[in-house]
Amino acid sequence: MQTKVGIFLYTSIFSLVSLGQSFEGKVVDKKTKEVIPYARISIESLHLNATTDSLGTFRFDQLPTAFVEFKVTAFDYRPALVKINIPTTNSALFELTAQHILLDEVIVTASEGKLRNENITSIEYRSKNSLFESGATTMGEALNLMAGVQQATIGVGIAKPVIRGLGGMRVVSYWSGLRIENQQWGDDHGMGASEVGLQGIEIIKGPASILYGADALGGVIHYVDEDYAPTNSTTGYASTRFDLNSMGTTTEFGYKINKGKLKFNLFANYINHADFQLPSGRYIQNSRFWGANVKMSLGYRKGNYVFNLRYHTAFNRLGIPGHTHEEDATTEDFLRDVRGRRNTLPAQLIFNNFLLVENKWFFKRSELLVQFGNTNNFLREFDEKVTIPYTSLILNNSTYNLRYTYNLNERIDVKFGAQGMVQTNLNFGTSETYLIPNGNTIDNGAFALISATHNKWRFQGGVRYDLRLINSFRPEVDSSITTNIDTEPVNRQYSSFNSSFGAVHNTERTTTRINISSGFRAPHLAELLADGLHHGSSRYERGDRNLVSEQAIQLDLALELHFEHLEIIINPYFNRIQHFIYLQNSDSMIGSYKLFEFKQLDLAYLYGGEVGVHYHPHRIHRLHLESNFSITIGQDAQGDALNLMPQPNTVNRIRFDIANKQLFQVKSVLLEHQYFLPQNRVGRNELPTREYHLVHVALDMGIRYNDQFSFKAGVRNLTNSSFIAHLSPFRNLGIPQPGINFFLSVKYNFSNPHKP
Repeated sequence: MQTKVGIFLYTSIFSLVSLGQSFEGKVVDKKTKEVIPYARISIESLHLNATTDSLGTFRFDQLPTAFVEFKVTAFDYRPALVKINIPTTNSALFELTAQHILLDEVIVTASEGKLRNENITSIEYRSKNSLFESGATTMGEALNLMAGVQQATIGVGIAKPVIRGLGGMRVVSYWSGLRIENQQWGDDHGMGASEVGLQGIEIIKGPASILYGADALGGVIHYVDEDYAPTNSTTGYASTRFDLNSMGTTTEFGYKINKGKLKFNLFANYINHADFQLPSGRYIQNSRFWGANVKMSLGYRKGNYVFNLRYHTAFNRLGIPGHTHEEDATTEDFLRDVRGRRNTLPAQLIFNNFLLVENKWFFKRSELLVQFGNTNNFLREFDEKVTIPYTSLILNNSTYNLRYTYNLNERIDVKFGAQGMVQTNLNFGTSETYLIPNGNTIDNGAFALISATHNKWRFQGGVRYDLRLINSFRPEVDSSITTNIDTEPVNRQYSSFNSSFGAVHNTERTTTRINISSGFRAPHLAELLADGLHHGSSRYERGDRNLVSEQAIQLDLALELHFEHLEIIINPYFNRIQHFIYLQNSDSMIGSYKLFEFKQLDLAYLYGGEVGVHYHPHRIHRLHLESNFSITIGQDAQGDALNLMPQPNTVNRIRFDIANKQLFQVKSVLLEHQYFLPQNRVGRNELPTREYHLVHVALDMGIRYNDQFSFKAGVRNLTNSSFIAHLSPFRNLGIPQPGINFFLSVKYNFSNPHKP
């Protein structure tokens, strides 16, 4: 049922001073008019939140004199977003409609703060708790829960997300507004993001160039950090987890304090895993890894100004299973009878530093966002020598993001913005080989976007222009260094106009969405100039310096049916890509290694969709049934299949909430089944993949009278299934994924209110 919010505005005269305005409100049930206690009211743009008291009332102090969007949520009620002009209003009554099935998460960053049924683009959001509810060990494993998303994994420590058949350099990652760069061109280079301090993940499926610029051809993954603590309070947690399969431990700590104008968050974790055990009982040699993360954010607000400083530093040491210099490698070469944890070679040592400085100014009808950021990725890969790395790379990326939003009224707003980056990739210090050349990439783009609401319709349209400059320069190479690249410099310029238009229509029982968007991706230096052996992927790669930009246009449709106990989502899409760049498995051999060449198709088509169902019967209120199915078909203009298209798959979840009066309580039981259908529609020289099933069971537990302690336990891959995913780089080596895993976690939460 569509949310209906009644607002009774009481107007007063305020002086427009920088100290801001006070705002009071009440939240009630629309039908019964009864107050709703403990409802949550948030102002995402200001990082403010409050909770209604027993009388359903709340209050904010020192709000800016501007249009402010309030997000109102309460258990068993449909969430609402309401935009209010603070200079003319100092109070409101929010009326929420009861909703038995609650699927409409409020997606903030990627969709500009709209409810899911008001989003123009195809966006899926999952909270961290939901992603890890069934006991996923790593972020990559957790993302398999999201419809249309799969992983290309090497062991467990290294995973690359694939959205609707597109991954690697076609998927752009953001952390709370900062673009993350981490050598995405390599199969054995992971995501570069951590779940520590994470609130949730939102994924835009398909071209997203209007707001995110070049490269977002397949989609955008946005890692959203936890909010600050409520005003005048301190909150935090400490947790630990144990995984039997790898004898792995994860220890995490979080601390948040809010003094009103000044807010501070601190998160840290330490992860350590030994080699993972296979269903056969043997171990994947060198799949061990360990790492540590520290994440901080500082917020300050006064009147119409908001400041946020975010910093994330991380170090990871990742073993590289399946890596060999043997010319006739077999599966047996990578398996062991004894588990290992001690640091061995080959391995990656990755040191990441992310910094974001964010400024916001709120005016009477507008808002200005100014962000400056820097990411630094220092990657060293040690192969056979302890003292000299096989490759040593520093990737430094400085970014800016300017965005001005003007509210014509409560129904229409326009956005103008500019984005850019200066990226430098250097082979640093002494190493055995160069896998990519030294080079610079400079991006600049400008866009305009308009959104309008009329009755049950919402429209959005925008245009953008991007210019990318790429140049490489010849490295200084002595005779001892192998150059697996074409060393002749390149100097290229790529540009593109892109546009997007969409509309969404909401009724009491249906949501209908249509969106047409375009995007482009310039070829990477690795695709232009590769010319050598890559031991991590056991192949010889050869680039093509004549590659041109990929251009994509996607049609995305959605139909959502809302019933009292049932919700159904049908989301088909069609993506047409010109000059599609792919890595072709050729018939040639160089030595004993297969030659893979970067090629370009005139046209490629990717189409398919996702179907989701959520059933929550009112008479069995504690039962939740969720299911989704995803399929992507990729082919060229002649109808021949593209390589590395993900397997069709379905995810089914049954959760039963339990209420009991025991001292030690089992709060819920979750059963999850993932079924990956066979992939028999394969590209040239590509092997098919058989079907496989994964079953996971998890228990959520706690102690009665004490909400501070919570426990989770369960089993991943309950049936100890032996499988190799179609996207796994291990397929040609015959190395399966890990087997059954028992896990246990304990978490302690604390919260202390302060005196105002």
